[in-house]
Amino acid sequence: MGWFFEHLDDVLSDMSVFHRVDELDQLPAAVFLPRMVRLALYDGAVRHAMRRAAEQPAAAPQTPAQSVRPAAVPAAPVRAHTADELKALNRTREYGPLGVNQAGVFDFG
Repeated sequence: MGWFFEHLDDVLSDMSVFHRVDELDQLPAAVFLPRMVRLALYDGAVRHAMRRAAEQPAAAPQTPAQSVRPAAVPAAPVRAHTADELKALNRTREYGPLGVNQAGVFDFG
């Protein structure tokens, strides 16, 4: 999610083009966030910025003298969603079809 906010100019442009939203301040978060994450699926500024970011080499790791970070806390195990769970998400307001789009975010078949 943070990536989108770092590239807010691209998000603003694509929200205008694909969702006809020029004033993001007028959108409730429940409408804005699902539409924002879908921008990566469209052939717009967000998708191209993501592609550029993926093509750039990863930054070299910093030595302890360069960066002081708190100790890492082990993350909880991650479980992939099942196909049935993804189909159920596609029937929700947040991830289901929007307007002219006939596919939900998780349509894959």
